[in-house]
Amino acid sequence: MFVLSLFLMGADNGDQNGKEWGKLLEQRKQLNVRIKKLMREQDYLVFQKTMYESDSKYLIINIPAKTGQLKYKNRALKDVHFKLVSGRTSRLTPGALTLTEKIEGPRKRNLLVFGQSLVLQDKYAPATRSESGIPHLSLSRKDFLSMYYAVESGAKAFILF
Repeated sequence: MFVLSLFLMGADNGDQNGKEWGKLLEQRKQLNVRIKKLMREQDYLVFQKTMYESDSKYLIINIPAKTGQLKYKNRALKDVHFKLVSGRTSRLTPGALTLTEKIEGPRKRNLLVFGQSLVLQDKYAPATRSESGIPHLSLSRKDFLSMYYAVESGAKAFILF
């Protein structure tokens, strides 16, 4: 009887350990998601601090809200709204980008190119070469021109998700 009771107690405890293990795995997943979110926030804050110290203008692009800001130090100089023209925003990764090229085309058809990651354009810009699905974001003419002439090649942008 005594041996049988020990065996039954061990079987019951194994079931509880399985439930606890499942709870621990779920908590671990939640903590990993939270860690990733906090790391993205930390990257953003470090980026803002660096831009504040470097004394240059930069862009903040919020993909889900479809908004952007031209900033200098901690001041927002211009708030803009954009729409996706081509490409997929899923190709974008949150973080810093560098403006690699400012294209000044005929009849004021200009582009801001951030490497192979992103292109900002005026809403009336003609169809451009869309290399391998690079996202093209369109801004109103007035907003785009104010950004185009405000930033220099090598300016930074930060993508938020």
